[in-house]
Amino acid sequence: MREKEFINKVHKHLPKQIYSWKINDAYHGGVPDAFYSGPQGHCFIEYKYVSTLPKKEESKIEINLSVQQRIWLTQQKKNNIFTYVVLGTPDLVYITEDFTIKHITLKKLKKSGVPFKTFIDGVTKFCLEKK
Repeated sequence: MREKEFINKVHKHLPKQIYSWKINDAYHGGVPDAFYSGPQGHCFIEYKYVSTLPKKEESKIEINLSVQQRIWLTQQKKNNIFTYVVLGTPDLVYITEDFTIKHITLKKLKKSGVPFKTFIDGVTKFCLEKK
C-alpha cells in the first residue's frame, strides 16, 4: 500500500456525514493532504505512510515532512486550527501534533500507535460528537 491508497482507505471508512477533502494544491506548498469537517469539528491532516517496518525496537521510522509542511502546520496550530501528522503503517496509526519530529522508533510506534479502526473512530468522534 502507498500513501495515496492509505488516504483512500481512510476516506472510505469515514461516515458520509464527515466532509472529506483530499487536497491536491500544486500552487501552494506545504498544504496538508486532507481536510475533515463535521458539525462538531474540523481538522487538517498530513499523512505519511510506511509499508515496511524495521525489525529492531530502536530503529528509526522517518517522518518526512518538508520544511514548507512544517511551517504550514505550525502556523495553523498557532491559529488554533486543529492540525495533525498521521503516520500510517500496515497495523498501526501514529498521530502527532509535534511538527518538529523527524522520526519515531519502532518501540514508540508500538507504544503510542493505535489500530486503524481506533483512528477512524477518533476522527469520527472529533468531527461528529459534541465535546
